[in-house]
Amino acid sequence: MGTRKGYDLELKEINDRVETMGKQVLLAIDRTIIALEKMDVVAANAIMKNDALIDAMETDIEERCIQIVVKEQPIASDWRRLASYMRMISDLERIADNCSDIAIYIKKLASLKIVTPPAHLGEAFSSMRQMVADMVEAFHNEDLQLAEKVVKADDVIDDLFEKNVQEIRDAIKADTDAIEQYLDYLFIDKYVERMADHVTAVASWISFITKGELNIMFTDRYAKESEDHPQ
Repeated sequence: MGTRKGYDLELKEINDRVETMGKQVLLAIDRTIIALEKMDVVAANAIMKNDALIDAMETDIEERCIQIVVKEQPIASDWRRLASYMRMISDLERIADNCSDIAIYIKKLASLKIVTPPAHLGEAFSSMRQMVADMVEAFHNEDLQLAEKVVKADDVIDDLFEKNVQEIRDAIKADTDAIEQYLDYLFIDKYVERMADHVTAVASWISFITKGELNIMFTDRYAKESEDHPQ
């Protein structure tokens, strides 16, 4: 086993890498928002290419967590932290994947007749982006109140998702020649909703790191609805 000082430095480096990964995911979201607004195919391709960087960050952090567990036999509080990191980076990687998924639809939409996007899609994207920014800050400061705010914000995204779905239904009825475009927007809307779910999961692990309280919230709206309306 290494010295405690060396061990603490390793833990801090892993912590810093998780935070850096979060910031890279936030950057990917910003680029995706701009690419969607401008229907920028070049930017969409760059988003997809950049996904490999975030994948590599996930692999690196995961390997470092496993190595420190094997070498140092961490105490309970440190083990909670390492286990949380490994769950967090999985969700962060999925958010980046969803950015790439949206980039694919941006490329499709750019090749089709322009239609008006759902009215609440931009708001949903912006709100989800704020969730990620707040999550990164909550992680950096181990701020439980801010992490809780992130978890609660997921309900806002769910509501916006439903509004967009209804608007897309109405748009398809009004313009059957643009069904493909509106379906593409529907998939984009769903990816934004799923990204918010992943952010909520990451925020939930902050409490486990700081207090040892494992309270992973239902983030899937179908699960929440089944709880609210049991058969």
